[in-house]
Amino acid sequence: MPFSDSTTSSKPAASGAVISGVIGGVIGAVMSALANYLVVGMPSDAAANAVNHAVSGLISGFLAGFLGLLAHQRKERRSRQQTTG
Repeated sequence: MPFSDSTTSSKPAASGAVISGVIGGVIGAVMSALANYLVVGMPSDAAANAVNHAVSGLISGFLAGFLGLLAHQRKERRSRQQTTG
């Protein structure tokens, strides 16, 4: 038997990870656009543009990771509540 139960049961986990990654990417893109527009502003030269993109990437990456963590914890809490009664 080439596939065990652990391999077949990880398929839904992988699809869940892809879905969470796409949602996190969209959240990150929106947050990056908002950070660039509202916080960082228009750059005066290429170096300032690079720094602005780095700052907005840090902000959006942190927020996407934080919101992803909150969503994961909420999902885990719901699954525990359903299994315990």
